Amino acid sequence: MAVTLKKFSADRLDDCVSLLAEAFVHNPLHRSAFGANRLDQNRAFFRIGLRHMFIGRSFMALDDSDDIPCGYVHFNAWPNCLPAPEELPYAVATQLQPLGEALPQVIRWFGRWCHLDPAKPHIHLGPIGVAPERQRQGVGTALMRCYVEHLEREKAAGYLETDREENVEFYKKFGFLLLRAEELIGTQVWYMWRPEA
Repeated sequence: MAVTLKKFSADRLDDCVSLLAEAFVHNPLHRSAFGANRLDQNRAFFRIGLRHMFIGRSFMALDDSDDIPCGYVHFNAWPNCLPAPEELPYAVATQLQPLGEALPQVIRWFGRWCHLDPAKPHIHLGPIGVAPERQRQGVGTALMRCYVEHLEREKAAGYLETDREENVEFYKKFGFLLLRAEELIGTQVWYMWRPEA
């Protein structure tokens, strides 16, 4: 099945929240932060993200047969890609309260990512997700091409984090190199960099 990439629009918010929640619910970081099979917590997390945090470029992959989103990608340029670590308390107090019991783990997770965000120009990828029933059908590749083409147009470096080891090899196909790996909130995380073209 073919897909078309279109800019994300607010009228597709609910579709994209559900898509991302289902795509990430079994990811190790999400299980560690929210608990196993917590679609409700993942929906709350992505609803906050799509409304308040993912302020850069966002695209949806739409299935040509039914115009339903089957993939989503977001990327944003440094220094606005992640909040500065000192901004996290404000985000916790104002935006992240709906996460309830998961909040301490989410703070540790994002606090670490904010601390490690490279202090040199880059365009930060994330989140990128594909509906479970459409994985391994080229949707993720189409979303990554969108991102990499943007990097090449901007002559910019790319940066990402992943909590799935199989994704490391996938991202290497797009020119990403492994910078570091570590354990974070009980799971392994890989940090990757793509030099500017």
